[in-house]
Amino acid sequence: MEIYKCKKTVKPIVIDGNLNKHEWEQAQKVSLVGTVIGEIPKQKSWAKLLWDEENLYAAFYCEDDYINAKMTNYNDPIYDEEVVEIFLDDDSDQKTYIEIELSPLNTLLHYFIYNNLDGKIITFAKVKKTTKCAIYDNREENYWTAEMAVPMSEFVTAPNNPPQPGDKWRMNLYRIDRPEDGSDEHSAWQPTGEIQFHKPEKFGTLEFT
Repeated sequence: MEIYKCKKTVKPIVIDGNLNKHEWEQAQKVSLVGTVIGEIPKQKSWAKLLWDEENLYAAFYCEDDYINAKMTNYNDPIYDEEVVEIFLDDDSDQKTYIEIELSPLNTLLHYFIYNNLDGKIITFAKVKKTTKCAIYDNREENYWTAEMAVPMSEFVTAPNNPPQPGDKWRMNLYRIDRPEDGSDEHSAWQPTGEIQFHKPEKFGTLEFT
């Protein structure tokens, strides 16, 4: 199980989609690989995370030569289009976790998940939008970036809130890319062995430092 060492940022990050900030330079960068067997994807992606007492921050970089996204409403089923995703299990019980998705159009989805690990997955949509998010779309150079700040108040089952250095949660990071030719590509930080993201037993570890 891989460990993501999440560093604490000294000052809050301005969420505007621009990843060329000094704060992000200190963060560990992880590449996303094929969800099933871990191969290098055609459309490469990477992610970084940081934290402070108020927020967990996430940043994604996505190569993309064809942006396939139309939905614009909060909690639209954007998983049917193109998204980056972060799954966070703050108490590491592998049954209840938060799923947050963001599309290239800056459309956000925020679910609470109950997974009985026997094929039953129940989703509870977050009614009030609390996560700040932004996209930078550079179609001339065929990439887009995503930036988000998830309030620590969302993590109601965490043993410590805000987290303490050394605290460990379970986490996975994902991306769905849907090219024009229909050959969908699913990427993950920790491969799940199948085209299925709801595999909490395959999550890696998020360690706060």
